[in-house]
Amino acid sequence: MESMSRRAISVAREDDPANSRRLLEVLIGRLPQWFAQTDSNRHHADQAEILESWVARIDGQPRGLLLLKQHAPASAEIHWLGVDPGQHRRGVGRALVGATERRLREEGVRFLFVMTLHPDVDYEPYRRTRAFYERLGFEFALTVSQGPAGPVRDPLAWYLKLL
Repeated sequence: MESMSRRAISVAREDDPANSRRLLEVLIGRLPQWFAQTDSNRHHADQAEILESWVARIDGQPRGLLLLKQHAPASAEIHWLGVDPGQHRRGVGRALVGATERRLREEGVRFLFVMTLHPDVDYEPYRRTRAFYERLGFEFALTVSQGPAGPVRDPLAWYLKLL
């Protein structure tokens, strides 16, 4: 639980896959600057029903969602993170990442990754995304220009945090 100017942010695991999917779809609709690719959005919605989900609430209302994917006993990935745009820069994303990091550390996970658009892609919303992760201690680790289906449209970057 983290405080936010008289309003508390609570973060908890969401065990209902349908709730995770609904919240992800709502957030995608509110964040078109980040999530404007229909096929990718469909994939993330499907993943919301499978992956470990964490929800941030303010006054009982869901305001953010983080999907966590554990790759191996030592590593996990923030697969998807979205925060209601009215709550940006108010601690919601930080609270989500912090709660998942605490859980991962308790289980002995040592590495947390996140993938985002590469710093060479000059797109303001993703400059903010990268700055957010860097403030939380993530470091640029690897460039990705090839995906499972072939070359990616824009280069991506893996960011890494040691837990």
